[in-house]
Amino acid sequence: MGKPVVAFVCTHNACRSQIAEAMAHQFASDVMLAHSAGTRPAKNVNPDAARLLASEYGSDVASLEPKSLSHLPNVDILITMGCGVECPSLPAMYHEDWGLEDPTGKGDDALLRTMHVIQQLIIGLRARIVAGEFDRERLASNLKALGDSNRLRIIELLWDGCERCARDLLSELEITQPTLSHHMAALRDAGIVRSRKDGRWTHYQLDHDVLDAIAALLGQSITYHASEPEADSPRS
Repeated sequence: MGKPVVAFVCTHNACRSQIAEAMAHQFASDVMLAHSAGTRPAKNVNPDAARLLASEYGSDVASLEPKSLSHLPNVDILITMGCGVECPSLPAMYHEDWGLEDPTGKGDDALLRTMHVIQQLIIGLRARIVAGEFDRERLASNLKALGDSNRLRIIELLWDGCERCARDLLSELEITQPTLSHHMAALRDAGIVRSRKDGRWTHYQLDHDVLDAIAALLGQSITYHASEPEADSPRS
């Protein structure tokens, strides 16, 4: 599918959806194309939201402005922010409501709490996209990447969440450097492992969010199929 187009929609596109778009650009631009709009756009973005996005998250807020639904491209994933937003009649592959109250006029603490919640939701949405929740081919590819005993052993070695150097991983595995590089490339492509180059060695870290999202998808699939009624037995 490539990068899905994600649209964040609230009533005025002045606060929550603008925060979500800014957070998506900052924390998930590698996997999604983020946009925002309002069902009844305001004239200006909430100045307190813009100020806190700039001061607390370093966001570029100069170009922020409320937009109508007509400014959105074709949407793959539609996220409505909640708080009584009118459900937009936008065709989308997937629609989810985050049910967030509008913090406008409630002070900086309320805005910062909302920003933190949206940040975590964005990080979670990124993991779900990488895991393949919205793309079965990607999920199948990720499961294929996990279908190797050496890769499962690598995940065990990275399970504590700490970075480990390729040299350290090699000392625990009975494989060569080129073979390790091949396995790590597969895990990186699946988004399960992050890498960082330091001199001649590469350091790796497990992305638990993505791995958890893959596990959740498998659990949902198993639960769904287990709940399907069995076909009637053929009559003799």
